Amino acid sequence: MRQIIILLIVVMFYGCGSKKSILPVPDQIGYRELLAYNNLWQESIRSLTGNARITLDSPQYSGNFDAEVMLGGEDSLLLTVSGPLGIGLGKVFIARNRFIFYNQLNNQFYTGNKSDFEGRYFMQFPLEINQLRSVFIAQDRFDVLKKEVFEQHDDAYYVEAVNAHLFYKIWFDKTSLMIKRFEYYANDKLLYYKEYDNFYLVNGLYFPLSINFVRPDEKQGISIYFTRLVINEAVDKDIFNIKISDNAKQIDLSLEN
Repeated sequence: MRQIIILLIVVMFYGCGSKKSILPVPDQIGYRELLAYNNLWQESIRSLTGNARITLDSPQYSGNFDAEVMLGGEDSLLLTVSGPLGIGLGKVFIARNRFIFYNQLNNQFYTGNKSDFEGRYFMQFPLEINQLRSVFIAQDRFDVLKKEVFEQHDDAYYVEAVNAHLFYKIWFDKTSLMIKRFEYYANDKLLYYKEYDNFYLVNGLYFPLSINFVRPDEKQGISIYFTRLVINEAVDKDIFNIKISDNAKQIDLSLEN
């Protein structure tokens, strides 16, 4: 077996095991405060390891999978997916500018720059490879948003906002201030939505154990449920080693563009 060793500077951060959130709650709640709180939450997650159960439902393919999710530092994610009987299906490593994708079923090893993977899907999942990070670790990076609507409902804060040609609808939980639902529109068309539920307090930070990603027009959906979750504990850099079969076909996508 060949071994591809990804050299990372993994942030070693230890949580204090607090039973309550370590993030300061804003004195006043408006849409700017909610976005700032969400960004602060994302920045506070320095490392994450977990096991998840995945359910895929689409006209093309439906099935159940298991996954190991490992985040080390702000930009380094390793996702390992297996099928029935623990059969390895694929691994993908996502860094700031690089992607490495090992398709174990086809025994193919893809490398390239981040831009080389635009429009490419991860196995049978309804997710482009550059969407995996934001979906599996429940992080939505906000650019500058212009508020259109801000309302308080019985159990949620509701925001409508725009950024260039994109339009967003966002629901925030009133208790935790975390995002419950996020809808993405382009030219009045709903592209996809994400739902977060079953928030669990880990090392003083809430995290959704249940994540749903749906493309309604395509009738494609993926559900992720974490069965084990560790946040902000020391990460062994050896976790990020990817073992590649000696006879795997290597494809450098950067050479194709």
